[in-house]
Amino acid sequence: MPSSPSSPPDFTLIGGGIVGACLAEELSADGASVLVLDSGDEPGHSTNRAAGVAVPSLRYLDDREFYDWLRTAKRDLDADVARLEPEYGAFSVARPILRALRETDVAAHGDVLDGLGVGAWVEGDALADAAPGLRLPSSRRYLLDPDGLMIDGRRYLDAVRRRCLAQGVDWRQGITVREVREETTSVCVVTADGTLRADRVVITAGAWSSGKGLAEATGVRPQRGQMAVLRTEEELGCILSSAYYLAPGVGDDVIVGATEEDAGFAEHVTTEGIAGLLRFATTAMPGLGASVPAELRAGLRPVSGTGRPLAGAVPGHGRIFLSAGHAGHGLLSARATGKGMAAGLLGDDWEVLPYSMCPSHALGGAA
Repeated sequence: MPSSPSSPPDFTLIGGGIVGACLAEELSADGASVLVLDSGDEPGHSTNRAAGVAVPSLRYLDDREFYDWLRTAKRDLDADVARLEPEYGAFSVARPILRALRETDVAAHGDVLDGLGVGAWVEGDALADAAPGLRLPSSRRYLLDPDGLMIDGRRYLDAVRRRCLAQGVDWRQGITVREVREETTSVCVVTADGTLRADRVVITAGAWSSGKGLAEATGVRPQRGQMAVLRTEEELGCILSSAYYLAPGVGDDVIVGATEEDAGFAEHVTTEGIAGLLRFATTAMPGLGASVPAELRAGLRPVSGTGRPLAGAVPGHGRIFLSAGHAGHGLLSARATGKGMAAGLLGDDWEVLPYSMCPSHALGGAA
């Protein structure tokens, strides 16, 4: 239930993107009072611009604890799709994912991939059948996983936020937080409109989480990702994952994304970035040459120095926590992070989250 004016909420979450929304739902479902403060006119500034392939990236195979956690996160996301879509509408597209791998990748990880059972190697006629309309280079090896998934960030966030509101979460837009200050028995949250108090605060502000007065020492920074939404009559029967990705959107569109750029907080699209995406799209699927660019997007992913999310207490604090740094897998892992954070915050059980995500550990301190 929402807290009364004289009673601070159990938890104040600073940031209303998908990571904050999933955590708010998990906390409120367990009976906690939750206040979400988001600075934008609408929830989830960057989440609203996000659409992406929601499967564990093979780049994490060298960190099996984290990679296995991402596989668990995919199951949690699948459960969200089954639970939320019947009530709030579609926000996902399920298609097989075809990964284009270099021979060096296969040499390094081929045996591990075979053991994990995350797909089958395809070539020749089988490859043509799996990827009709695609022109694929013979210099790559191809792994086909039937469990690919695309998620639309805006629609997913809308569904989770509506669940939060139904559970009594106090969600406020247009609130800019200037400072979070821990005191003896509570946390003081200084906003542009006044001061609030909470028993505990979780910073879930994505790329803005390490802003002045928030989790400054954690080093979470922005990484720009650009994408193009193409309107076309072409049918794309799979998700192609290579240097970029090519995938069907929730509508009839095809999405090509996403760049990984260190551009600070500049979140505009660039000619160079979009040109590279369109070259990739039309080379991989020549029929897209006649498509109409319906929308060009850029958003800021939050990345940490370790390349892993940071989820836990901000070092040196007992009442201020952080959940940010999810890079390109925020849509995939937001629910798993929310469940893990809720277990830690409500029951002091942090074991479900990979050790590499502990902020103190990641920043070189004691866990």
